[in-house]
Amino acid sequence: MSTNFNRTLAVLPAVAVLGLALPVSADAISDFYKGKTVTVMVPSGLGATLGLYGRLTTEHLGKHIPGNPTVIIQSRPGGGGTKGAAFAYNAAPKDGTYIAEALAPSVLAPLLRDMKFDASKFQWLGSIAPRPAVLSVWHTAPVSDLASAQKKQSIMGSTGLGSETYLAPTLMNHIAGTKFKVVKGYKGGAKINKAMEGSEVHGRMNYWSGWTAAKAAWLSEGKLKHIVSYGGNIKELPNLPKMIDLAKTDEHKAMVRFLEVAPRVGMGFWVSPEVPKDRATALRKAFQAMLRDPAFVADATKRKAPVQPVSGEELDKIVAAVYKTPPETIAKLKKVFGFK
Repeated sequence: MSTNFNRTLAVLPAVAVLGLALPVSADAISDFYKGKTVTVMVPSGLGATLGLYGRLTTEHLGKHIPGNPTVIIQSRPGGGGTKGAAFAYNAAPKDGTYIAEALAPSVLAPLLRDMKFDASKFQWLGSIAPRPAVLSVWHTAPVSDLASAQKKQSIMGSTGLGSETYLAPTLMNHIAGTKFKVVKGYKGGAKINKAMEGSEVHGRMNYWSGWTAAKAAWLSEGKLKHIVSYGGNIKELPNLPKMIDLAKTDEHKAMVRFLEVAPRVGMGFWVSPEVPKDRATALRKAFQAMLRDPAFVADATKRKAPVQPVSGEELDKIVAAVYKTPPETIAKLKKVFGFK
């Protein structure tokens, strides 16, 4: 009996230490962030939709992170979002004080080209909203629907080779026989919109929320005609053809599903794989708490920015799945898109 009593006494200190582990860990997160500055990096200019969601996050996230750090915004445009992603992955602080917003197509870039980052290793905090996409043309364009786009050439503006503004119309040409001519090199979506107004190009790929948030007047005035949608349902366009339905072979369907990863990721935010797991977990919880915050939702609604949260866990699954795309499908996609 005495032996058992002694053993019990020996165990008690360990139990006491274990009992203190959780609050000490929580305090450690708060202590780390207290007085710190956290950067939210937007991989584009700050004037378009990506910048809008970046500003919303910058303005509301800090109060949900333990220790309530100051949160600032940083713009790193270029390469269809790949320059910002590469910086966040390689050069930015890895201690949990640097959060990256994703320009969603950049998630696919390492599968198509040599990139200095691997999106399958991102630690996702979550997405503010998925972004179903459309191919749209100006109301005076020579085409106005899918049938006419399959018969006549129309010019689509694009920011560059890795952008969805290039990938989507190029894939449509391959699977649906459209005759889009893609002109690359525009410095952002706003430049393409201006080119549409001036008849320099006829149309572009855009996320539906990009039209509703930035060009609602164009929609209400009938200035746009929509050709096809992909990446999710758009309730305002129930009868618009969906790209996945135009894919007649298993190979074409796989190609469309590959492209649809970007709108499913939508307005996603992530941190480096090197950020300590406890801090990444704390940031993930803070991000989800922000999305449920009535003040955040009200501010987003005021700015016409849809909020439809996607969890970090769900983004992990979406991205992991696309990185398991068979090599033969990737090889054919590279050929379709013109990547070496």
